Amino acid sequence: MQRFFYGDKDTHSQPQRQRSSLVTHRLFTALLALTAALFVLGISLHIEGTPAARAATWTQIWGDDFNGAANTGVNTSNWLYDTGTGYGCSGCPSNWGTGEVETMTSSTSNVYLDGNGHLVIKAINSGGNWTSGRIETQRTDFAAPVGGELAVEASIQQPNVTTSNGLGYWPAFWMLGAAFRGNYLNWPGIGEIDIMEDVNGLSSEFGTLHCGTSPGGPCNETTGIGSGQHACPGCQTAFHTYRMELDRSVSPEQIRWYLDGVNFFTVNASQVPASTWTNAVDHGFFIILDLAMGGGFPAAFGGGPTSATVSGGAMVVDYVHVFTSSGSAPTPTPTSSVPTATPTSSGTGFTQGVNSLSSSQALFWFQPSGWTAGYVILHYTVPGQAQQNVNMTYNSSTARWEYTVSGLSPGQTITYSFTYQRGGLQYDTGTYSWTNNGSTSTPTPTATPVGCTGTFAQGVNSVSSSQALFWFQPCGWTAGYVIVHYTVPGQAQQNVNMTYNSSTARWEYTAGGMRSGQVITYSFTYQRSGLQYDTGTYTWTHP
Repeated sequence: MQRFFYGDKDTHSQPQRQRSSLVTHRLFTALLALTAALFVLGISLHIEGTPAARAATWTQIWGDDFNGAANTGVNTSNWLYDTGTGYGCSGCPSNWGTGEVETMTSSTSNVYLDGNGHLVIKAINSGGNWTSGRIETQRTDFAAPVGGELAVEASIQQPNVTTSNGLGYWPAFWMLGAAFRGNYLNWPGIGEIDIMEDVNGLSSEFGTLHCGTSPGGPCNETTGIGSGQHACPGCQTAFHTYRMELDRSVSPEQIRWYLDGVNFFTVNASQVPASTWTNAVDHGFFIILDLAMGGGFPAAFGGGPTSATVSGGAMVVDYVHVFTSSGSAPTPTPTSSVPTATPTSSGTGFTQGVNSLSSSQALFWFQPSGWTAGYVILHYTVPGQAQQNVNMTYNSSTARWEYTVSGLSPGQTITYSFTYQRGGLQYDTGTYSWTNNGSTSTPTPTATPVGCTGTFAQGVNSVSSSQALFWFQPCGWTAGYVIVHYTVPGQAQQNVNMTYNSSTARWEYTAGGMRSGQVITYSFTYQRSGLQYDTGTYTWTHP
């Protein structure tokens, strides 16, 4: 769902499907229904040689089954509402960037639970003014682990409309790169994956990857790299399963689209430049569910809404589930077991600042005053360069969010601000400035620490009766990243990105949920000189 710049989907290059006979249509519908049932049981069915969903050991990392009382809103621990006709930032396009005509609301008239385990997003026409709903996941870290896979799946019934009374309807289930949140002007480089779209009651499914630059670029924007119109019989009258798998376990990496367990479209990393793929795919995403009315995409298939367009059509969602397989998934957001220290308050609910690390580097930091942030995004501008918008990393040892900026020059004045989440709501700070005085009094240490011999040193320190600090220290070299893999008895293995602590010259992560006497097994994955290495397995007993 290309949501940020006007432009119709290019349908002229897609082959048109021939009209099926009634018998063929019924047979195909029956086969799809059988495929969906077998997929739930984990059994693959191949139709006309089309590959079915890959067998893999999947672990569900998030989900919402929309269980709740009838006529209540969504769980705001999982979702946030998009309202109005755009994100509202300076320079952001109106009408969500696509020319759609509805106003999004958080009203239970438009977005609600039906009491039977379903989410309903309904479009309503009131005197010619359309309202509808659009929600995004609070989490922005749904990512394919290095060497692993990510799967995002939903069971959805599209609005029960036809090409006669459904012109203008545009249901969608899609994802945007994490860096989009708080910026809203960096599309399509941050990546967009449209898992399911349909327009005008066509009983279809469109899958698309948006990436690169717009207009044009390596991904043919604003059209993107898409499947074109794929038949989806019965999608208006029954639930069907829509799934995307982002696979970093193969070379080249792939994104695969599935309808009821059948793979109908695949994009390979080799189709675009490596940097384009990395910027668009190899990072966290957030998920969006919405029902738009009108805009560029419906216009490409006849337009709408019109006077014949029925009010009250709804997209109904049974569930949304997210899975990963193997690899090591990043976990940048601290868990509830990591305490948030209370620093001296600035009177705004947080303190913030910039520390010079060298003549070309600076550490930006943001510290909540006695509360826990869901995420923090740093926006900064170096003179003569475009604004940068990056997710900060939580450092448990300092109880603050941090990000190191490089490529600076002495004398430059950097302007910056933050976007943060508190209590399920998103806030923007004012704008600050910092001048690089060229100080090198606090450089990032890479010297060999005392007692560090060989390739690296590592260990675990007890922090409390339920917490431990894992640490990894390169001996005289700089790691690109370090991931700790650890297992608490009776629990699944955890795989988390560690944070570099410049004061100790080592990578650290504080884990919770432990008990005295437990034997913890752990190992590390690290990058050195552009190559990735895995250590052996160690054990540590919690005192």
